[in-house]
Amino acid sequence: MAQHPFNMTPMEYKGYQIEVSRVGKGWRASIFSPDSKRPLPDSPSNLEKSKAEEIVAEAKRIIDERLSRQVS
Repeated sequence: MAQHPFNMTPMEYKGYQIEVSRVGKGWRASIFSPDSKRPLPDSPSNLEKSKAEEIVAEAKRIIDERLSRQVS
């Protein structure tokens, strides 16, 4: 089984930056809106044993929700 590095490479999703890092046995996904240097307060984290892919999926869901509220 492949091991994830302590901090993963930042990724972009719909103009937002997602930075994934280890926290406890789990992961944190810091979400940065375009041109922001501070992560969103609702950036997800999971301190329990989990997969990085799960926290990335949650971060993408939060971004999608924020974007859908802007359109409405």
